[in-house]
Amino acid sequence: MAEPIVKLQQDDRKQLGEFWTSKQRQSHSLHYAVSYRASFKPELPSFFFSEFLKKKGSVVFDPFGGRGTTAIQANIEGHYAIHNDVNPLSIFLAQSRQNVPNYNEALKILEKVDVKSKAEEDPMDKSLLAFYHKDTLNEIKNFRNFCERNPELDTNYLKLVALSRLHGHSPGFFSVYSFPQMSIPAEQQHRNNIKKGIKPDYRPILPRIANKLKRDLAEPLPPFYHEFSKGNRYSRSSVLNLEPIPSEIADLVVTSPPFLDKVNYELDNWIRHWFLRIPSEQTKEISIISSLEEWTGFMRDTLRSSARILKKGAFLVIEVGEVKKGNKILPLDDSIVEAGASVGLDWSRTYINTQKFTKLSNCWNVSNNEKGTNSNRCVVLQKLS
Repeated sequence: MAEPIVKLQQDDRKQLGEFWTSKQRQSHSLHYAVSYRASFKPELPSFFFSEFLKKKGSVVFDPFGGRGTTAIQANIEGHYAIHNDVNPLSIFLAQSRQNVPNYNEALKILEKVDVKSKAEEDPMDKSLLAFYHKDTLNEIKNFRNFCERNPELDTNYLKLVALSRLHGHSPGFFSVYSFPQMSIPAEQQHRNNIKKGIKPDYRPILPRIANKLKRDLAEPLPPFYHEFSKGNRYSRSSVLNLEPIPSEIADLVVTSPPFLDKVNYELDNWIRHWFLRIPSEQTKEISIISSLEEWTGFMRDTLRSSARILKKGAFLVIEVGEVKKGNKILPLDDSIVEAGASVGLDWSRTYINTQKFTKLSNCWNVSNNEKGTNSNRCVVLQKLS
């Protein structure tokens, strides 16, 4: 049962309660086709859609699109989405789910794939062999080549499924035992193999792709999903340079900016970047911000550029956490309120969603409602003019 809403004494605009579930994997299975560090639950944007969108067919904008949670949930609920991120991996994760094949269609495509032929040598082979048996790695490269030769929308979804299986801790992944959410360095993986007394074993990739497809596509999509997803816009831009997106087009912004000094998206995704052939120069633009002053300035510029895209009277929802620096807790939601005021955005309210520990947050030593990725503090700002 949901906890009651409590208005915190210091300001009636701050509200504490369970506004959406803290349980895992409660939304559509399409959201869980791929894991991604520091992504929020689909229930978060869904809550704000119900709060601030008056009709179907609205336009939702996420300037820090991540794995595409906001955009996909918007389509599931009958809205259009603008997904922006500076990381080309993020664009692929979202756009590959713009068109979702049914299970039988996907299997027909898999039947066409030849993964046994000798693939070309790759400069990354030596590092990747810390994760994969040589025959598994050969199959991965052949599958990647097939997808690149057949860049249809359905094939892009299969490529996403393969990407989601690249590394993890169960036999369903292509790799020896590893982390599912992040690509650890090859040297660390090699040490882990020795410590655990394991080595990469041969794992045929096509059956694993088929099994993952069956799980992901078991739940039917709403019949109108593709009607709205085909109207999405995908933009790979810095949030400080959003000029390609028209002004006053969005009915709502729901986003979560980079956490302060928390996640290195470039290093954490190096195997995924390899799989997608993303040039290293395209990942250098991803922000890692180490000081509160720098982060606040970055967010001020972000709010200014995002507000241009928002319609007058509409709302921006910015999800942030709290970050511990030494003995101090930095309340990032207060910084967002100040940054918003400096660019003419009115503070409407702040929702602080209470939630219990999850297995993942315990793994990362994240304290409930205290640090970074497990604390949902959503600042709601309004564009009045």
